[in-house]
This record gives sequence, C-alpha cells and structure tokens, in this order.
Amino acid sequence: MKTIIATFAATAITISSFGQGFKLSVSEDLKKAHDEYKVKGRQGILIKQKLSFGEFNSSVVKRSWTKGGSSYFGLGTGIPGKSDHTNIISVEYVNRKQTVFFNLSDGKDLKSEVFGASKFKSKDLELGNPNNIVNIAMNLLGVGGKSESNYYVQIYTGSGTQPWQMLINNQAAQAQPNKYTGLLAQDKDNYYTIAPVTKIEKKSGKVMNTLAGTLGFEFRNSKGVAVAAVSLVDNGMVFIGHGDAAERFLLANACAALLLQEAIDE
Repeated sequence: MKTIIATFAATAITISSFGQGFKLSVSEDLKKAHDEYKVKGRQGILIKQKLSFGEFNSSVVKRSWTKGGSSYFGLGTGIPGKSDHTNIISVEYVNRKQTVFFNLSDGKDLKSEVFGASKFKSKDLELGNPNNIVNIAMNLLGVGGKSESNYYVQIYTGSGTQPWQMLINNQAAQAQPNKYTGLLAQDKDNYYTIAPVTKIEKKSGKVMNTLAGTLGFEFRNSKGVAVAAVSLVDNGMVFIGHGDAAERFLLANACAALLLQEAIDE
C-alpha cells in the first residue's frame, strides 16, 4: 500500500510541474455526456472524515468494520468458507486495520454500504462460489492469479442480496497500466471493466502522457463504453456519465472506494 501511495504522490508532483489547467483524460464516450465533480474530504488524517462530490456524500469513514455492524440493510452475517462472502474481509483484515467502511447517499432515496480491504489475497475468495469476483474475472477476462496486492471492495446498494464486488490489482495496474483490466461485477452478466488511465488533458483539449504511471481508473460497461472515471491525483476528481440514477449511484460508490484506498492504515 505504501508503495502505491508513494506512486500517486509522485504522480501528483509530476502533474503539478506541468502547471495548472490539466485533468484526467477520459475516453470520447465519456466526454460526450458526463458530469465532473471535484472531491472534498479526501486529504488529511482519517478522523471523522467524510467524502463528497456532486450530489454524493459519505458517512464518517471508518477504518474497520465488524460483524453485524451494518446500519442500512442488516448485513454482515456471512461466514468465511461459505458461499456468502459478506464477511470474508472481516476476520483477518479488520484485525490488521486493513479495511475501510462507509455509507454513501445521493441526498435523495439511494443509500449504500461499502466495505473494502487493502492488500487482499485473491486466494481468500477462491471458495467455489461462481459469483465471487475471482471466478467472474477468470470467466470474463481470462485473468486470475495469486496476487496479494489487491484492493477488494463490496458494495451494497439495496438492489438485491448479492453485492457488487470490485477487485483492483494495484501492482499490475501500476506496472502494466496499458494491459491491466480490473473488474466491478455483481455476476457474470452484470459487470464493468476497469481500465487504468495514464494520460492528462489540457484546457485546449490536447492530450498528454505523463510517464508517471496510473493516474486514475475508467469504468466501462459490458459493451466497452466508458461510463465513469476517477482521478486519484491530489484531492481527486470524479467523472460520471449521464446514465440512470441507479447506475450513477453504483459508479459513485466504486469511485469513492478507490479514492479512500490510501486512507486505510496498515
């Protein structure tokens, strides 16, 4: 984790050296119809930290979570080793303070619960459930492996019992950003691929390479169309397409989880 944070810090310095007026360069699909939000609350020590961008606001972010501690949907009843992975990240990772928990709201009717774990071992999800993120990734992308540099996230939006799961291999995303693909999925039929973004764009529209590795991530639907992106440089910025409210909310949760990854203590 420290290596990843140091990389993003170096990236921020590199971009600052170009001067003002730069932002993450997103795909043309997303440029055509999207909202751009500056992020508030990302920087600083994680004490009563709240994240906000656009209409989306988080609860106070917590470094860890425990069984039965969910506030909206009564979750947290899963048992490691069973097909329900709800609590798979609560046993080893909470004790090591490698987890983060927050709620997100759109200020209206949509609310969520989000659980994340840093330095997550992919083997901890290889339990035979066809809907775990490792198996879905193997089926959809043909990728897998035994990495221990994963960031694993569960997102509950209240639309069904099966959570959305996100898996990012930080080491691969930094080492081979042009080849790596992460995944946000509920099952093999409902998913988004996640591509590292390595370019910035000037106010004039000119796109530039920074040679600083991954600057953020872009979410693409099952048809390959970019629908959201998140910049992890400095305070952060979120780009969300003009989709329906439920999709926008899901993607906002995923972006928030990525923005908070560096807040997890080791």
